[in-house]
Amino acid sequence: MKKIPEVSYVNPTDPLWRRLLMRFVELITGQPKLQRLYDDYKRTHSDDDNFWESAVEFLNVEINYSRTQLHALPKEGPLIAVANHPFGVLDGLAIGYILSRVRPDIKILAHSTLGRAEPLRPYLIPILFDGDKAALRANVESKEVALRHLDKGGAIIIFPAGRVATAEKIFGEATDHPWKRFTVRLVTHSNATVVPIFFEGQNSWVFHFVSKLFGSMREAVLMREVLNKMGTEVVSHIGAPIDPNSLSEIGDRQAILDYLRDSVYDLNPNGKPVLATTPYAPFSAASGFGIR
Repeated sequence: MKKIPEVSYVNPTDPLWRRLLMRFVELITGQPKLQRLYDDYKRTHSDDDNFWESAVEFLNVEINYSRTQLHALPKEGPLIAVANHPFGVLDGLAIGYILSRVRPDIKILAHSTLGRAEPLRPYLIPILFDGDKAALRANVESKEVALRHLDKGGAIIIFPAGRVATAEKIFGEATDHPWKRFTVRLVTHSNATVVPIFFEGQNSWVFHFVSKLFGSMREAVLMREVLNKMGTEVVSHIGAPIDPNSLSEIGDRQAILDYLRDSVYDLNPNGKPVLATTPYAPFSAASGFGIR
């Protein structure tokens, strides 16, 4: 198999048949166009540029957010941003774009394959989704990297659902997958302020169709979802910062997780969605992380 492109979700450790199938799906759903855009981006931007801002502008996406709410966030000290995960790549870029305006020290927990994109590497804490012992060891190290960054007063972005929101019915409303408790461990171990962020919208029916019938190929169509949102607006809502001391008074980890999740969904102007009840895959080497 040829060298895997920088813009691709193909995992080099997957079996050959899966890599070939993933590449085929990516090729017919827009990956080559996104790769050309990425190559153009690298030619026209330098390391001195704000990656998040220039990437969003290059995709011609407008990020709608409250400047007042953004500037209410602490400018220093450990900070964890938690958000719903409706899109995949685009909500990761959007949340980075928003927070980088007040916190240049952000890092994001996300799919390790995104590390092939060189401009993203300085901000990425990679998570492997292989599910084997090597991936587990690597992800334990990534957790430690995240905690060390917070201990130094840095900011972390995490999508606690760990997977892109999916609709039970192909043309239905997408809901986040169950949130994972690792988010609570980050908060309690770092004493970080938490900022909830909610993104309106969801991926197209094509993504939900593939997720429903060919679940293992869902990442392959995420490139298409980026392309079909070019020239559009991503609407976000930033909540009030949550003091870590107030979280410690809530109770056990599940109660804290429920509170954080509700803090995100309460920002939805259309009302809180029905939570996913499908028993998705159990805890694995990568459960609870990043853009996937």
